[in-house]
Amino acid sequence: MVEPTRSRLRPIPMTRVLIVPVLALVLLLTGCGSGESSSSKDEDDSKDAASTASVGGCPVDSPAVTDARPIAKADLDGDGRADVAKLTAAGGDCSSFVFARLSEALVTTQLPAGSTPLSAAFGVEVPGREGALLATRHDHPRGGFQLRLYAADGGKLVELKTRGRSLVPFIALDVQEHPLSIDCVPGGVEVTEAVAHEPAGVASAWDVRRTSYAVEGAEVTKGESSEIADNVMPAELEAEYPELVRHTLFQSCRRAG
Repeated sequence: MVEPTRSRLRPIPMTRVLIVPVLALVLLLTGCGSGESSSSKDEDDSKDAASTASVGGCPVDSPAVTDARPIAKADLDGDGRADVAKLTAAGGDCSSFVFARLSEALVTTQLPAGSTPLSAAFGVEVPGREGALLATRHDHPRGGFQLRLYAADGGKLVELKTRGRSLVPFIALDVQEHPLSIDCVPGGVEVTEAVAHEPAGVASAWDVRRTSYAVEGAEVTKGESSEIADNVMPAELEAEYPELVRHTLFQSCRRAG
């Protein structure tokens, strides 16, 4: 009688049984280590970028920068959060720099040489524009002031200019030389000013003109200029256009801070 053939099962070595789980564990640990390394590298890069940031050549942790005084709060990058603009002291290292730390950048500018001391600063929120403008006012000791407007653009605070000059000319206060007001309009600003009537007559008089300026980034484009009043007597100007005589600045869109 022939016995049935029995299959002979060979035992599987334990080393083969364990090799797959061990390899999986090694890959898992390697992946975790890689993620931690990448995360650490990102953090190190961020710290390096912060440590190399500077204001006029002064590191952000230098006394000249850390002791800078706050001058205004304005949402300069349009992210919904107010940014603090500061001013470094005049003289010494990094003299007279205005700067602000935004969510993704540090923007700076140095006040022009010969600028009179800064007396006030505030934000200007132009309708339809992403990011507020920063206005600085510099009073002259003999009467008058200079207003400058800045926009955050390309990692800098850039002054808005037209024909190479500040958008708003120097305003004398000791004489009624240039009655003027400025306010916001959608996408820009509008300057209303009184200029000497032409042709000149026996008595002094004013013509009132209004000019719009579109603001895109830090670029200013002059728009239409129109005459809204002609041959206005001085007494009439003060009664009918008090905002010009008082040099009203951004009444509808000024944000104190």
